[in-house]
Amino acid sequence: MRFDDDIEREYALQVDRDQRRPAMISGVFSLAFMILFAISDCARLSLVERFPDLTVDMWGILASRLVTILVLLGCLYICYRQQMASRVAPLSVVAVLTLAACGAVAVCLYKRNGLGHAEFAQLLFVMGAFAPLGLRFRHSIVLAAGVVAMTFALRYWLLPMDMHGQQFNAMLLLMLIFSAVGGYLRERAYREQFLLRGILKEQASRDPLTGLANRRDLDEQLEMIRLQARREKVSVGLLLLDIDFFKRYNDRYGHQAGDLALRRVAACLDAFARRPLDMACRMGGEEFALVLYDCGGASLKDRADELCAEVRALRIEHAKSDICAFVTISIGGVLFLPQETAWAALDRADQLLYEAKREGRNRTSVERLSPTAAVA
Repeated sequence: MRFDDDIEREYALQVDRDQRRPAMISGVFSLAFMILFAISDCARLSLVERFPDLTVDMWGILASRLVTILVLLGCLYICYRQQMASRVAPLSVVAVLTLAACGAVAVCLYKRNGLGHAEFAQLLFVMGAFAPLGLRFRHSIVLAAGVVAMTFALRYWLLPMDMHGQQFNAMLLLMLIFSAVGGYLRERAYREQFLLRGILKEQASRDPLTGLANRRDLDEQLEMIRLQARREKVSVGLLLLDIDFFKRYNDRYGHQAGDLALRRVAACLDAFARRPLDMACRMGGEEFALVLYDCGGASLKDRADELCAEVRALRIEHAKSDICAFVTISIGGVLFLPQETAWAALDRADQLLYEAKREGRNRTSVERLSPTAAVA
């Protein structure tokens, strides 16, 4: 179960973000249980009264509980303070391994001294490797196998042969198999949901006719782009463009030809969105937008004129146009002003687009500002 590298990285980040809260909840419950176990140890073994005469095994039981509690506290503190999803998986591995190791030590020492024990709790640590802790299946299976191997090793090291308990060993292996099957099915379902969410998100943010971003995606991304430009102290250009006399084009050539013309203009526009933070968008109907990151005033004017010429060069016949024998566009362009919202920039660009149409269409109307004055 693995996607292509880019999608796999996105999936891993999504899992880490989604599982951070469940992992912290699991850590809190584990910490509470370990504290209860420690209190139970003190009560069952009368450790308070016998403190000066504690045996090595009793010290080992106390140390295993204390180490577990300290590790869980450390993991929860790091996860809470750092607010970093990327730490969830390694912290989960550390926590599960510590729980399993210290739990196995305590169980073996209890059993070796003829005391009541709860060795079946080790089965929970195997299952815990496949719990929602931010781990992918391949990591979970390695971790669970490590827990089983470590449990076997500690039992054969700390217990005599007649206390090994072959029945328990068999159950531990069966629990590994059953938990692995469940973990595999859970991750498979999660991956399918991830793909489905991605498809739905892509459909919701893309214009189905042209393949460009739609108005909804522009609304979501434009403010983020503006804030990024402010941090990097660069300017952002915004072009709004409209196909001239497009209603006449549809009336003359039909809607299928109109859709084809829209797709060709959109492809031309998309070719201008070259940088990672550039963005081409269909606003609706025959209106489009182009966001140009790190673009100065003079450069914005040149890009607008170049785009206008590129659309004319497509030579899409338009017999009903008053200004040209081919499809043309009008463009209004602005640079984001300091402290200006995305909506205000869109409004100014729309006014300049209206000005370009009023002056005869097939032209650009771009606000001239120095790059320094327009740093967003």
